[in-house]
Amino acid sequence: MDPKLLYWCGALANLAVLLACVALGVARVRRGDVAGHRRMMLVAAALVALFFVSYGLKVALLGREDRSLWTAFDFAVLYLHELCITVMLVGGGVAVWRTRRFRAHLGPSFELPAEPLPGGSAHRLAGRVAAIGAALAFTTALGVLAGMFARVGV
Repeated sequence: MDPKLLYWCGALANLAVLLACVALGVARVRRGDVAGHRRMMLVAAALVALFFVSYGLKVALLGREDRSLWTAFDFAVLYLHELCITVMLVGGGVAVWRTRRFRAHLGPSFELPAEPLPGGSAHRLAGRVAAIGAALAFTTALGVLAGMFARVGV
């Protein structure tokens, strides 16, 4: 198998694990397990960072993809995928930024107080945007990868 295709299969697996972490994190916070939610979101953020580092290494070692055979549809799927990634990153970034005041209200135990957290609704909305962006990024990544496999005749 082509090393670049192997890399992109790994990147898709990374995104699948990221989605699983998001789903677990959402389930945990819905049960009131804020510490568990935080851990899962930190793992998801680490997986994003891991992808960016690995992509830099991939480009340095394997180069970029040859896009000379890509159709307009292939580019449209890629650009839609990149848009979904951007939505995921912006939503996640806003969600993280909105947590800056949570620590004072949660304390070291990360237990939810009786009163709503300041910025909690904005955090939830941004988190939803990030989660939807991640799910759509995964779906469109399947399309991008399918096109790559089709072009090599696998």
